[in-house]
Amino acid sequence: MPFKKKDKKTESPKAADIHSKLEQYGLKIATISDNAAWVKATAREIDLDKELHLARDLDRIMQYFRGLYKFVGVSSNNIYWNLTPTPIRQILIPTTERKYISVINPEILKLEGQENNYVEACGSVPNKVYIVRRKPYVLISGYTVEKQRIELEYGSKAFYAGENPIYSSYSNPEWVIQHEMDHLDGITIKDKGAALI
Repeated sequence: MPFKKKDKKTESPKAADIHSKLEQYGLKIATISDNAAWVKATAREIDLDKELHLARDLDRIMQYFRGLYKFVGVSSNNIYWNLTPTPIRQILIPTTERKYISVINPEILKLEGQENNYVEACGSVPNKVYIVRRKPYVLISGYTVEKQRIELEYGSKAFYAGENPIYSSYSNPEWVIQHEMDHLDGITIKDKGAALI
């Protein structure tokens, strides 16, 4: 992943830390053409007592890449690193307050409602757009980087938009959550949808 290195005297400690990790961990956006095994791997759960440092590092890394590329969500399968042989089970997703939170060892508790068509793109499937069927309501659980168990609820079980595709982004966080959860099982929009362009 190319980046412009700033003079150490003018670089903030936070930026210097990220740049150090970019080099140290071999960080880059993982794509199906360059890192297929990583993207298609099933992410493994982490031991919160022994491996929380991995989740904290990955949180900072995902925040960095989300800001850099304006991603609406990020999973560990989107970002290659050399710290673990496979991705760890972690996603960075929007909250209902339009903030972002890392969820460690996330699990879907409920996925309900009539499916709708969504138009989706993905950093791991570059230069392609797919129509993917998604449910309008999702409830997930997991842990924060502070080891607090949380449950997050998105969407409406009664929502139905008809057969025409809906262009989704920040206005559809339930789409983002399902997209990122698919990544943790090694599933991309190419596997799940029909190519639009």
